[in-house]
Amino acid sequence: GASGARRRVPGHPIARSSSRGFASSTPVAGGWGRMLGISGVEDAMTSVAEASAVTAPFVAAIAEQAAPAAIAASEVADIASSVWSTTAGLMYFIEYFHLAHDMEWWAAIMATTAIMRLFVMPFMVMQQRVAARMHIAKPEIEALNARIKGMGGDQQVMAEAQKEIFAIWKKHNCNPAYMMLPIAVQAPLFISFYFAISEMAKGVPSFASGGPDWPLGPISMHDLTAADPTYIMPVLSSATFLATVELGGAGNPETSGAAQQTMMTKWGLRALSVALIPMTAGFSKGVFVYWITTNMFSLGQTLAFKVPLIKKVVAIPEIPKEATIGAKASVVTKREIEQKFGADPVVHASNPKLKKLKRKRSGEEDRSS
Repeated sequence: GASGARRRVPGHPIARSSSRGFASSTPVAGGWGRMLGISGVEDAMTSVAEASAVTAPFVAAIAEQAAPAAIAASEVADIASSVWSTTAGLMYFIEYFHLAHDMEWWAAIMATTAIMRLFVMPFMVMQQRVAARMHIAKPEIEALNARIKGMGGDQQVMAEAQKEIFAIWKKHNCNPAYMMLPIAVQAPLFISFYFAISEMAKGVPSFASGGPDWPLGPISMHDLTAADPTYIMPVLSSATFLATVELGGAGNPETSGAAQQTMMTKWGLRALSVALIPMTAGFSKGVFVYWITTNMFSLGQTLAFKVPLIKKVVAIPEIPKEATIGAKASVVTKREIEQKFGADPVVHASNPKLKKLKRKRSGEEDRSS
């Protein structure tokens, strides 16, 4: 590309940085250890707060080591000083791959995205573990809910039941608060990535002429600041997002109500995937490089978590088949029963129609004798 002469700059601060510098600048190692060992609602919520603070120091550490004043050949330095530290850190991280590893801008975006997704991976594994444990704890929670239902709305009974639910969560190490961890970590990264690439598209000259055509037929990656006139990238981004939703599900239903809510959420995400095509068609191709890469990573991660060997390696418990089948069928089954037999159907020990048939036959035999 036209910017090839500006690459491989020995004085670039990120190129000189070491893994030791990152380890001393961010609380990631200690934070993960504490979060994995926490039990109880208060501690779980504290772990969520800690997780949301993990991303900012990690990315900000990059910005600190890549001080703009020390970058002689940086095109990012002029715009990085006017954005958030997390956004600036991602700008320098992308530029590091562009300069130090002779990557085109689109390849540098993909490399940065892959590294950040690997950074988030432990939180995703934790979420899958909690979801599986919640399924295992489901019979105990349902039994408790059934017992509460028969006791009325007494406040003391409800308080005792709440304590029992907390005890079940602690027993199976499946506090639902842990399910929020990936969102708490990924949200600031997603936002920072979008603003970092958008600002680079505006303020980095070589973004407009920094690479050859991408090997995807008619898609040209020569100008990352422009929108995709072919609409291929918006469609591909939405398609990979939709594939992740369809293969991975939108939640982990524990009751018929939760299953119904999950189905509604899934339909909402399906509609969103279609709406995103015209809504994002005017975005720069650089943003779509990030979105498509992270969506493909999510899709591969979803498929990987379905492989028994991988689940065993990362210690994700197997979900009982009965619970999975029941969760999927509960909404439809309940609705059909209510439509056919009413809200409070009478349950018989045996088929009442067979009883009537037996009595009829018995009467006929008596008459014939």
